[in-house]
Amino acid sequence: MQIKRLSLKSFRNYESEEFEFNSGVTVIYGNNAQGKTNVLEAVHLFSMGKSHRTHKDKEMILFGNDTSTAVLDFVSCGMENRSEIVINKDARKLIKVNGILIPKISVLMGRFNVVLFCPEHLALVKDQPRGRRKNLDAFISQLRPNYFSALLQYQKIVAGKNMLLGKSGNFAFDGVLDVWNEKLVSVAAEILKYRHEYIKRLEVVMAEVLRDISGGAEEFSMKYNSCVGDIDGKSSEEIRELLSDKLARSAGRERELQKCVVGPHRDDITFYINGKEARAFGSQGQQKTVALALKLAEVRIIREEIGEFPVLLLDDIMSELDGSRRGYILSEIRDMQVIITATDRDMFEGLGEDVCYIRVESGRVAD
Repeated sequence: MQIKRLSLKSFRNYESEEFEFNSGVTVIYGNNAQGKTNVLEAVHLFSMGKSHRTHKDKEMILFGNDTSTAVLDFVSCGMENRSEIVINKDARKLIKVNGILIPKISVLMGRFNVVLFCPEHLALVKDQPRGRRKNLDAFISQLRPNYFSALLQYQKIVAGKNMLLGKSGNFAFDGVLDVWNEKLVSVAAEILKYRHEYIKRLEVVMAEVLRDISGGAEEFSMKYNSCVGDIDGKSSEEIRELLSDKLARSAGRERELQKCVVGPHRDDITFYINGKEARAFGSQGQQKTVALALKLAEVRIIREEIGEFPVLLLDDIMSELDGSRRGYILSEIRDMQVIITATDRDMFEGLGEDVCYIRVESGRVAD
C-alpha cells in the first residue's frame, strides 16, 4: 500500500494544496496549528470514510466554503487507484473510487489500509472503555467490511431499543421489545466473534513486541471482557444463547434505566504486564509501551492479511515517547510507507537521505 499524491481543496485550513509522498518516510513538519494533522486526517478519511477527529463532516470544510474535496492517488496490490471524497455542507459526502460512486461506506472498507498512531492513543490503556472499543472497531473494520456493516446495524438496533425503552408505558411493550432483542442477539453475536478472534491475534503479536522492547523483561497478555463473559471456544449459537439469557436477566434493569445495558457497546479490553493489570499497576512508560505495541501489532496483522504493509500515520507521536521507544519505532518503519508529523525535523536525520521533508505553514506547503 503506497500513497502517491494527495490533493486538497477547501479542506480544513487548506485552500488548495497538493502533497507528493516518498515511498518510504515522509516527515511533515512545522509549528503548531499550521495544518500538519489535517493532512493525516485527510489520508485517514480514505480508509474509514470518516474523520478520526470529528463526527461532523462539515467541520472539515474550510471556513466560508460550502464544499471540500480530497483526492488520493495510491497503489494497492500493484494497481493504481484514485479515490475522491467530496464533503458538502448541507448534504451527505460523495465518495468515488476509480470514478465509480460508492453507495455506502462499508463498500469503501479494505480498499486503502492505514494505521494511525496519535497522542490520544497513548491514553488507550488508562482511558475509558469507549476509546478501546473504538480503536478495535476501526482496526477490524478495515479487514472485515462485514464487521463494519454489523456495527452500523447494531448501532441502529440499540438506538431503536433505547427509544422503545424510553416510551415503555405508552403501548404494548413486551412483544415489541422481544423483536428488538432478537435483532440485537443476532448482530451482537457476530460482533463478539469477530472481536474475540482479533483480540487473540493482537495478543500474540503485542507480546512479541513487548518482549523486544523490554529485552524479555515484560510478559504481555490481554483479555476481552465481553457482555456475556468468556466466549473462548464458544460457537455462534452458544453466544446467542448467552446473550438471550443475559438480556432476560437484565430486563428489569433496562426498564428502570430506560436504556440497553447488554451488548458489545458495553464491552472492554484489559491489558496485563507480568500478570498485573496495566491500567491500575503499570507505570506511565509501560502504558505508553502497550499503546505502541498495539499499533505495531495492527500493522503486522494487516500485512499478514492483505500481503502488504498499510500506510502508517504517526501524528506528532515521537515527541511523546522517550529515546528507546522512538528508536524502536524508527527501526520498525524502514520497510513501509510512513507519514510523520512533527514540529522538529532534526530527530529524523538518523533515517538517512531518503526521507522526504515537507514544511507546512498556515495551510500551505512552504518553500
